[in-house]
Amino acid sequence: MVAVAAQIESRQDAEIAVAFSGGLRAIRHLPQLAGVNAVLSASQAKKQLHAISQVLVWGRKTNTKKALSFARQHGLEVTYLEDGWIRSSAADPHSRVSYSLLLDKTGVYYDSSTPCDLENLLNLEPVEFDRAVSHDQLNYARQCRHRLVANNITKYNYTSAKSEISTAVDSTGSSTGNRKERKQVIVVDQTRDDASVRFGAMTAASFKSMLIAAIDENPDAEIIVKVHPDVVSGRKQGYLSELAEQLGVRLNAESVNPMRLLKSVDKVYVGTSQLGYEALLCDKPVVVFGQPFYAGWGLTDDRSPITRRTQKRSIDEMFFATHIALARYCNPVTGQAWQLHECLQHVELQLRMFAENAQHFDCVGITPWKQKYVQQYLRSPDGSVAFAGRAGADAANAKITWGYRAFGDIKPDSAQADDGLPVFRLEDGFLRSIGLGSDFNAPASLVMDRRGLYLDPARPSDLEELLNRQDCTPENIFRAVALKKLILSAGLSKYNIGTKSNLLLPDAGKAHVLVVGQVEDDQSIQRGCDGVRKNAELLIAARLARPDAWIRYKPHPDVVAGNRKGAVARQVLEEHADIVDADASIVDCIDACDELHTMTSLSGFEALLRGKRVVTYGAPFYAGWGLTEDHQPIERRKRRRTLDELVYLSLIAYPRYVDIATGEFTTPEDLVQTIISQRAMKKNISSGWSARQLNKVVNIVRGLRYAP
Repeated sequence: MVAVAAQIESRQDAEIAVAFSGGLRAIRHLPQLAGVNAVLSASQAKKQLHAISQVLVWGRKTNTKKALSFARQHGLEVTYLEDGWIRSSAADPHSRVSYSLLLDKTGVYYDSSTPCDLENLLNLEPVEFDRAVSHDQLNYARQCRHRLVANNITKYNYTSAKSEISTAVDSTGSSTGNRKERKQVIVVDQTRDDASVRFGAMTAASFKSMLIAAIDENPDAEIIVKVHPDVVSGRKQGYLSELAEQLGVRLNAESVNPMRLLKSVDKVYVGTSQLGYEALLCDKPVVVFGQPFYAGWGLTDDRSPITRRTQKRSIDEMFFATHIALARYCNPVTGQAWQLHECLQHVELQLRMFAENAQHFDCVGITPWKQKYVQQYLRSPDGSVAFAGRAGADAANAKITWGYRAFGDIKPDSAQADDGLPVFRLEDGFLRSIGLGSDFNAPASLVMDRRGLYLDPARPSDLEELLNRQDCTPENIFRAVALKKLILSAGLSKYNIGTKSNLLLPDAGKAHVLVVGQVEDDQSIQRGCDGVRKNAELLIAARLARPDAWIRYKPHPDVVAGNRKGAVARQVLEEHADIVDADASIVDCIDACDELHTMTSLSGFEALLRGKRVVTYGAPFYAGWGLTEDHQPIERRKRRRTLDELVYLSLIAYPRYVDIATGEFTTPEDLVQTIISQRAMKKNISSGWSARQLNKVVNIVRGLRYAP
């Protein structure tokens, strides 16, 4: 017998592989998922044959013949790939963004005619299996299985959280109500000529026998045929719809979450579908008429036994083999290798955001270049996003606008539109992107505030409520500390622009004060400043407060770029600043200073992260919590907060993050890694005027086409 356990344990990763299929090579992060350094095309491989160690093929597809012949001809190892059990959360089931792949050196898991790595592992004798799989590994598998089931995580996770079997329709399409009056038995239909059907010993006659058996064996139960989504969409045909109609059996044709559906029924009949395995994970009795990978191990009622499978396995042993031993996981944002629990955590984030977005939004006043990525921030299988004047706006139960912009029936300060719908407001997050928003760079983080906005101290915001009321757990603080260290070690700020330079510094012993300019018509100044409201006034106030200090004035990059208002007269600069530094990065300037003076700039928060004294003349979100020296009191902010609590609530709990390249909801930690990678690849904004204008056009076009 093949030493499968050792093979899985060691997983000696090859350096370079070849994939003949362009579709296979298009999978995001394929080398990381396949465990190789690079994946070449056939033409590339022929030129570098000496470096190729394996050939990648997709399952039992007919187009693998050339690749298999190439492998035999050159004595190369073949690795069979298939989608993992947890594939994606994309609306497009064929998205090239994939969380996991199954790797097999022996065969393909759904082909019951030949062995495969999965079968060989499960077929190990008890002593060999115990040697290959530790008690700790089985405990880990059990914990992950319970987590997967509890959170309804499945293969394709862009599914409704509301639809259940109780909302099924009968064969005529009429609603059957939502009361469960007797036991329910699901019979799972599949698409005609699916590979798992052809290689899993199922035929059209087998499906007919399965439905009739379900009816005969469960006379007191309601029988329901689960129709495949591709059949519902008209892309493919199934086996059981017509027969179900003839027999008066209900059809469930909704795009339901399989785990939610399976939890609500009492028994499952299946040919080879993965739903049969997920039913086992949910501890449901499963009757199997084909020969899927999960049959033959003592877990199912098998009507087509597989004599080659001789061992009895627990559900946790099966889960370890399928979801841990056979599968590889990869972070779709960073490309870093994952373990199963990290993949589950990522899917849980997607599901939480889908739940938050489960509304019908009418977006008003959103400029065209922002609409595509705003749609991605608001996506949900249980929601919809329409833009003013377009189809779907009439069904809205909430309105979205940018900042405090007045548009149509939305007044600048109103929490409701004229039609009574609540108004939610979007703004850039605090870790945004590489490049300026005024240059049309899409933001990697946004906030959606249901009360107000963090930049308006005149009314509560969701962030202020968090800071006033939410207690932080030790786990929250641990994460905040780690994120702060990551940001500081990477030297990040909001826009991540500016050049590294040797800063001119004051004489030793002289206080170094950094004064940070802003865009003067910015809403944070218009709404957050009672006294000092202009950059010149700020610079004069800082000099009055620190007459003997050495003052560096850092103008806002949007003002320097000529995109926004806020220039300071030369005479004021000469009288009150020792140096004007327009080119150096804000991070370098903050690192070099002793204290920072600002109206409401985010640089004050960034200075707090770096342990600097911060003086505020307005009311930014980070003021009023006992961490800054404030010239403008904010009576509503009563609670004293630590810096780590401020970091957790403002950078982790409040914003939402989306990876621009993949469309995935992501974390601030992954965003930091992405910005580091982009910066390393020198994707900063070009400095020349012509190049900047060209970059704006490119960003606008990218925004209009943005649809991961």
